[in-house]
Amino acid sequence: MLVRLVLGGLAVLSVAVGAHALRADHRCSQSRDRAGRAPAGELARVASSTADRCGDPRDSAIVALVLTARGQRAAALGLARRMTRAHPDDYLGWLVVWRLSGEREALARAHALNPRGAPAAR
Repeated sequence: MLVRLVLGGLAVLSVAVGAHALRADHRCSQSRDRAGRAPAGELARVASSTADRCGDPRDSAIVALVLTARGQRAAALGLARRMTRAHPDDYLGWLVVWRLSGEREALARAHALNPRGAPAAR
């Protein structure tokens, strides 16, 4: 009987965790979509909400790319810097910082973390 209760509790916990993960993914998707459609005056807020809502650095990198394409380089760079603070051991944030700012230290860090994914600093 105790085993059934424990297994039932684990099942309920699994459903709750799955529902929370789906909700978080949906909120991140909303931020990515807003980056392409929001008015220019709201794009800094979109960058901030992306950093808050998206746990995967690839999602933030996509939004930074969209912001750059929409002429919001400062907001994109701010988002990339938040990526490096949130995920200091992920090369992607450092690579985006280098692409947007030209900072050689960021490129060196990206290359150290992933020599095959980032060019060597010269």
